[in-house]
Amino acid sequence: MHTNYSLKSLTLLIWIVNLCAIYASTLSYVFLSYYTYKETGNLLYSQVVLFAPMVLPVLFVGQIYKLSDSASPRALLLFSNALALAVAVLVYSLLPTVIGVAIIGSIAIGGLDALQRVGRIVAIKCYFNSANVESTVPLTLTAQFIAGGIAGATMALIKGDMMPWHVLAITAALFAIAAFAAFLLPRAERPTRTTVPSSTALIETFADLLRARPALCRSFWSFILFVSLYQGFFNVSRITLPAHVLGLSESYVGLLQAVNSVAALFGAILYYALNKRGHKLAPFFMAAASALFMVAAAYGEGLASSYSAYFFYIFFFELAFFKLQSDVVLTAPAAAMPLVASVQYAGVYGGMMITIVVGSLLVEHIGLLWTSVIFVMCYLAAALLLSFGLRPAEHVIR
Repeated sequence: MHTNYSLKSLTLLIWIVNLCAIYASTLSYVFLSYYTYKETGNLLYSQVVLFAPMVLPVLFVGQIYKLSDSASPRALLLFSNALALAVAVLVYSLLPTVIGVAIIGSIAIGGLDALQRVGRIVAIKCYFNSANVESTVPLTLTAQFIAGGIAGATMALIKGDMMPWHVLAITAALFAIAAFAAFLLPRAERPTRTTVPSSTALIETFADLLRARPALCRSFWSFILFVSLYQGFFNVSRITLPAHVLGLSESYVGLLQAVNSVAALFGAILYYALNKRGHKLAPFFMAAASALFMVAAAYGEGLASSYSAYFFYIFFFELAFFKLQSDVVLTAPAAAMPLVASVQYAGVYGGMMITIVVGSLLVEHIGLLWTSVIFVMCYLAAALLLSFGLRPAEHVIR
């Protein structure tokens, strides 16, 4: 940790970057999707806008890795937010006259959002020692859940005809604040590497890294499997459960987003508190508890029971998520953190794209309940194939 900065000040700065950048990005995705649907009446087009942010992190994982590996976390976060500010100004200025810019904007902001997510993981590895990583990960990511909740609440203003210039003002201010917070972070040089893989050798280099680090291999694939299936189901169910299964109005879609954000925030706080007291959670059992509530929520007995079950589905999901993410950060060598984080997000986005498509088809043919059962069974089967891949990491590699 940098001696001129306290643990609290470093955590706060990264937390502010998280909060503002994710709030602005989430608001952009949802508003651009809503606006295109309102203007064109084409539901498929609006879904493409929501799907678009996942494209660049998968297609350009090598480029994201090179940027995150060559730049310091401070420069990466500052550049990403400054460029996102410029994109927001351009997109929302053109949107009223060029509706097609919504997809371009969603793709661009999604790519910059992914670059920032990698930058934040690299920053945690760079600025904090191993003793502080497990508590820092959930603490800094609480901003993500608060941002999602605030973005959902802001979208309630859509009923009052929120216009592109409203969103422009909000997102520009948020990206500017995030860039300024990144500017205040201390300068830090990237660790010196012995080899620099070419873009064509990226996957081979990463595979060699996993083979050489069994603990990292176990943690990495456990994280990809868990997030792809569980968060993939979240994306499938966030609209389907309230609107289709329960037959509720748009306001209850926003309420479910709020339930998700509150549950995630509670999970982050509990994980942080338990970790500070030396208590370790077994992510497999947290994943199993989350699975039970996932199925209970999908059963759709009623508003109170489904939303309550959904709360605990997300709550236990976050407890497992934090442990699995911490294990990845702890077991990855510092010099390889940009590579690991870049491939991790590409893997998660790729996995989620598959589960969203498959989940949507399953929901259409067999309903949300049986889709949740299939997701859970796939997870359990794959977890067994990983040979206890969800055990906590046993070794810390610096």
